[in-house]
Formats: sequence, C-alpha cells, structure tokens
Amino acid sequence: MGPFDPQDPTSAHGGAQPPDVETLLDRASVMIERSRWAEAERLLGEGLALEPRHPDLMTELARVRYLQDAYTEALHLLRGVLAQEPSHLEARHLLSMTLSALEQFPEAEAVILQLLRDYPGSATFLATYARLMLRTLQVDKARALVAEALRRDPDNRSAIHAAALSDIVEGPGSGNSALQRLLKEHPDSHTTLSLVIGSMLQQGQVREAYRLSKDVLRASPDDPDALQRVKLLARESHWALIPLWPLQRWGWPGAVGCWAGAIAIGRLVDVRAPEWSDTFWLAWLAYAAYSWIAPPLVRHFTAR
Repeated sequence: MGPFDPQDPTSAHGGAQPPDVETLLDRASVMIERSRWAEAERLLGEGLALEPRHPDLMTELARVRYLQDAYTEALHLLRGVLAQEPSHLEARHLLSMTLSALEQFPEAEAVILQLLRDYPGSATFLATYARLMLRTLQVDKARALVAEALRRDPDNRSAIHAAALSDIVEGPGSGNSALQRLLKEHPDSHTTLSLVIGSMLQQGQVREAYRLSKDVLRASPDDPDALQRVKLLARESHWALIPLWPLQRWGWPGAVGCWAGAIAIGRLVDVRAPEWSDTFWLAWLAYAAYSWIAPPLVRHFTAR
C-alpha cells in the first residue's frame, strides 16, 4: 500500500479514518469524469456497503452503467432511487437519457418535459430535450431547443454539446476537428451518435447514416465498432443499389407503393400506348427481380 497522497482520490488512507459516504461519492465523481469506470464502481461499491440505499450513490452507479451502455441496469437502479425519493433531480434527468437510449421515446419525453415544467429556465434540460429530438431525427426542433438553451446560458456545457451534435448530424461529412473534440470531451457522444445513426437506418436514411458513420470513424480511427459499422453501411450504400433507393428509404411501404404505381402506370400504357405495354411490363419485372437479386450479391462480393 503506497503513501497517502491528498491529491489522488484513489490513494491509500494513510492511517486516517476510512472515508465517509460523501468523500467516496466525490472521489467516484472524479473517476467518472476521467472515464475510469472500474475505479468509480469500486468507490461507489464501498459507499453502498456503508449505506446500501443511498440515492446519490445509486444514481452515480446508474450513470456509470449508462456510460458503459448498460441501459437496462441503469434503468433498474434509477427506478430504485425514484421509488424512495421521487423528486431526486439527477435521477430524473438521467432517467430521461436512459429511456431515450432504450428507445422509449414517449416516456423519455414525458420525464424531460416534467423537468422543464419544474425548472423552465434550465439550459441543461433544454439541451437534453434537444438531444432527444436529435435521437428521433427532429432536427429543426432540436436546433430551436439548442438556440433557446444557449440564449439562457451561452456557456452551458450541455447546450454547447447539443449544438455540436446537431451541427454534425445536419452538416456535411468532413471528419473535422470539432467532432474529434466533441467525442474526446463528451464520451457519451459516441452513444448519442450511434443511436442517431440507428434512427437514420430505421427511417431508411442509409446514405445519411453512412456519411455520419464515416465522420465518427475519422474522429475515432481506433474504434473497432465504428470501423465495422462503416464497412456494413458501405455495402448498403453501394452504387449498384442506387436504383433500389425507394425500397431502402421506405421499406415495405415503399415496395407496396412501387407495385401500386407500376400497376397504375402499366394499365395506362396498355390503354394509351399498347405497343409499349410488353416493354414496360418486362422492364418492371426485371426491376422486381433486380430488387431481390442485387442486395445479397452486393453484400457477398463486398464482404470479401
């Protein structure tokens, strides 16, 4: 055991009395700021051994779980905090973020709106609401919320963070230093951007997701998950799949719309230009066959 260093929150106690809960909580917060999750969990565990139901300790442990993408565990901890202290501010705020990460968007919005009703001037809560809107790709509303947050507090870190995220999501791909700085200073930005990319894919915005994924990879070239995501999206954005854009963009509704449109156009051709009828139907059948054959072939050959 090394000598006690009062500047090092993880050093030995140097013969002094064991730290109390508040001291452990402060030290854990420092470790969280440094992204040293194991040390933070150890310190929080020591505190919870002294006071097993301490709401602040449980909330900070939930924050560590959230930052490690263990959202279900974080949610369970936060439910426990709020069961004993329903007005706990940090737990309510983190609950909204966790619900958003779990794609429980209505519930997340209800929590953050209640916080804004209780604290209408909070730039931090406005910024959290903006990130939720980015998560659901409501970019215009997100930018309006960011603007209001910055108007109320121009130096608010959460508002500046949300502004950078909205610029990155909306702006052209560039792999710029702003994104690198954002991911370094706000580790949870990785999670937010990954969730935004997932939302883009769910809405069929494959090329937009690919562009944002490449930006994230340029800013974090050593991230294996970012590299794998770019490889997968490169296949989905292959030039050979451009003719299938309506099907990628709208999925089954797009396929139904294409068939309905083709039938309507085909009948019109049959009546107005019957000499082109066979050509039209052959072309349409060729397109339908292409939509089934091309995607697996592209994935097969680009995976090599």
